[in-house]
Amino acid sequence: MTKNYNFKKLDILFVDDNKNMHLIVKNLLLAMDITSFRGCLNASNALKMMKKQQPDILITDLKMESLNGFELIERVRKGEDGCDPYLPILVLSGQTEIETVIKARNVGATEFLAKPASVGSLFDRLVWMIENPRPFIKAEEFLGPDRRRAMRGYEGLERRE
Repeated sequence: MTKNYNFKKLDILFVDDNKNMHLIVKNLLLAMDITSFRGCLNASNALKMMKKQQPDILITDLKMESLNGFELIERVRKGEDGCDPYLPILVLSGQTEIETVIKARNVGATEFLAKPASVGSLFDRLVWMIENPRPFIKAEEFLGPDRRRAMRGYEGLERRE
């Protein structure tokens, strides 16, 4: 059963160097009644915008010039420039090779959505992020959502604490 969610007050920051994607994502968000969103054409400007005002969710592409999406996620997770390291980050990318998805997960992306996205797929991913929050792991070399999915609730002898 699909639950009703009111995303009207959600503040989204979208980062992609493709101007056409900004128009597409704007229309997707408006179709979900999300009117509070900002867009950046590069990751450096996104960091500056987050320093001034933290979004509720960051949606980012991966393949961008100068500072790419992977580097942006790493910097957010390190709390650089005053960023909230616990910020939910949704990767929206056409780079969907398994190695790319794993790399995004390993640098701290919360979720991944393949382009082209639809209103339904974006809505479903946002709902998934709400209904299935992943605990954050803080280790020497990693801060981000728990990368393990299939092992939730595992209570065996090999369970990590």
